Amino acid sequence: MARKAGIQMLVFMLVSLWITGTVSAAPKLQVEVNNSSVAGVVTESGHTMVPLKAFERFGNLSMQWEAQTKKATIKRDSTVIQLTVGDRTAYINANPVQLEVAAKIVDGRVTVPLRFIAEALGARITVDAVSNTVWVQERASAAILKNYNNSDLAASRIAALHIPVDGSTPSRLIEESTAGDAEVFSESYYFAKGKSDGYYLLNGHFVTYFEIKDSIRQAVWEASLDNTKEATNKDITSVFGHPIYKEYGKRPAQSEEYVYFYTSIWGGLVTYGIANIDGTSSELGRLTDWPDTRKQFVVAIRGEIKL
Repeated sequence: MARKAGIQMLVFMLVSLWITGTVSAAPKLQVEVNNSSVAGVVTESGHTMVPLKAFERFGNLSMQWEAQTKKATIKRDSTVIQLTVGDRTAYINANPVQLEVAAKIVDGRVTVPLRFIAEALGARITVDAVSNTVWVQERASAAILKNYNNSDLAASRIAALHIPVDGSTPSRLIEESTAGDAEVFSESYYFAKGKSDGYYLLNGHFVTYFEIKDSIRQAVWEASLDNTKEATNKDITSVFGHPIYKEYGKRPAQSEEYVYFYTSIWGGLVTYGIANIDGTSSELGRLTDWPDTRKQFVVAIRGEIKL
């Protein structure tokens, strides 16, 4: 009797846990397109489907919907994608592609296979099994890449600042306060001399290094500076003027010289010059009455060539 009572109690506990939801279960699938959550995600025969409008977040993209034929056309750069609700044959630049599942209308929204559209648009897809999240990140458009690969270093740097940012990894310093920073309304950008494939962004006492790779811009290192102390080492901290208090990620390879662009949002001022890891620097020029320092502020540096 005791054994039977014990079994009954165990079954009761398991059922209770299942009802109350305390039994561990896989989290609901989340989809992020260009760092924005997508609503209306459904699963069809094991395939993730999302509303077509989720891809409106892509730059240089246009969509057309023909209600009568139920055909959607998506265009980005030289890629044209066509698919019809209920038809498993889609087209990429007029070439037929067989889909595992066809587009459908769910709750009045055109819903399409996530992976097919993302890959056709050249996006990067990352799956986080722990959080059950699918990240879709667009790569730079053909126009941006053309400028980025330009031998004109200023044009290449401007393009680098417009390459889409991968936000799948949140900042580790996000909870730190900027209280006490006198320069929070200004930003400084530091490019290694002759380079455009990465840069430091200094805002107040926060500094982040963005790397351009695979046509995506990603923060690979970040640090909090100790503004109460002066930098003493002959390294990147001398460029920033203060030692590092806390850092995350792999510190980038160091250059001897950096080209800097200091932008004052309130003052409408841009100054630019050279900063060295020995702590010396020289201002090369300034732009006054700048209408918006958050936009195109990079200028050519005399004598500098792209490496």
